[in-house]
Amino acid sequence: MKRVYLDWGVVSNLKKPEYANIREFLITHKRDLSFVYSSAHFEDAMRSEGDERLLQDIQMLESLVDNHLLSYNQKEKTAHPYLATPSDYYQTHKGQNLDRVPSFSELVSSVDKDVPLVGGLLKAILDIPFPIPEEARSQKLLGMMLPGLPEMPSFGDVIDSGMVFVNKMLCDKEFYKYYRSSIRASGFNLNPNSGNWRANEVVPNISARMKELGIDKSFEDFVLMGFGNKDKVDGFQFFMAAYSMLDLIGYKSDKLPKATNAMNSVNTDAQHAYFAAFCDYLITQDSHLTSKAQALYHEFNISTKVISPGEAIEELSENRNDDLVTFLREQIQEDNVERREEGATVIRFTRRFLGIFTHCIVYEQDVDGVTILEFKLAFDNYSRFIFYDEAGIMVDTVCEHFGWPSKEDYAVARKRIIAGDDDASINWQGEGVLLTLKAAPESHRPELFVKVKSQNNDR
Repeated sequence: MKRVYLDWGVVSNLKKPEYANIREFLITHKRDLSFVYSSAHFEDAMRSEGDERLLQDIQMLESLVDNHLLSYNQKEKTAHPYLATPSDYYQTHKGQNLDRVPSFSELVSSVDKDVPLVGGLLKAILDIPFPIPEEARSQKLLGMMLPGLPEMPSFGDVIDSGMVFVNKMLCDKEFYKYYRSSIRASGFNLNPNSGNWRANEVVPNISARMKELGIDKSFEDFVLMGFGNKDKVDGFQFFMAAYSMLDLIGYKSDKLPKATNAMNSVNTDAQHAYFAAFCDYLITQDSHLTSKAQALYHEFNISTKVISPGEAIEELSENRNDDLVTFLREQIQEDNVERREEGATVIRFTRRFLGIFTHCIVYEQDVDGVTILEFKLAFDNYSRFIFYDEAGIMVDTVCEHFGWPSKEDYAVARKRIIAGDDDASINWQGEGVLLTLKAAPESHRPELFVKVKSQNNDR
């Protein structure tokens, strides 16, 4: 079971006749593939008119993802799984202006209305003078970032001016392109051949270029500079900033083909790349998104594979070997050893057992001649969770292969295992072997334990 993320352009194109084979493949393999969508899809959608084509796109998306939503959780500081259909999400959020940041004066007025004492205190702070030296004002980039300042600005004037800059970056295509070109004109430009760099070359080459410019920092440290206290930066903020930085300095910069495109479009692509980092595959036909995502995935050791729609059928098709004995003979090889621990060896499979399990922990034989093998689903990306439906598919697939228990016992055990109850289990007994399916205590994911009794043991 592989988790798959499609960007909005691919979802929209699935309606076209030339995509019929891909659409049919994806829909008929929903049992083996888990599709998810994110809040970023609706940053794309809600910039469109609510016409029939948009509603058709939402229906197409829903036919794949069901109710598997990924969205940023402010409290947890990471992406979090939610259960909501695309239709429900759209109805809840449509009409929102995603491309405008309210001015600080508007925010203060709102606070002043609700909590007058706090609002009054904020107004007093914002009225404090904040002089800016003339030599700083003469800097071109600073002038773009803080436009329209009075001769003696207050702290509030500076903040409001910054908000104007942010809104122009988000919504004004020509302003964003001009700002981007101004950065390069100031000397921060890349090798003209940068478009041909391989994913593993991008960040090292940018870091090398920064040293040539006298910036003695790595690319990652340079991105973190904008946050002040880097200890408070979460993974979402850092990934978004790193992606945006690649676009600003000229690595595979977005062409911004639509009149409404500006930094808002780049931000949405950055979110697609971030949320896809919780999946096994990102399917996109956007070459600029592909290149930037691949560069960051390589740099941050994220295993998510970026593929085009034309590659989807071949990449997502599996040549499975579901016979337990021959699979173990094939996979338990020295070349597949990921690491050794005290009393155990961790094997990383070259293909998934039952299309699910990626690893196996082989424990040393005990004094009774029993060897335990623990089959696990492990992620090499940002994901640390599975959806309930994904857990359900795992349980169903294992039972379908090894045999169904009684209907009543199965229904109760399935529900408890999916909920992460590690006291519940489904068992299969054979001569010298016991198979147990149960939830892992920490990850709450279903795991398969195989206990084998050595026939050479006299006990």
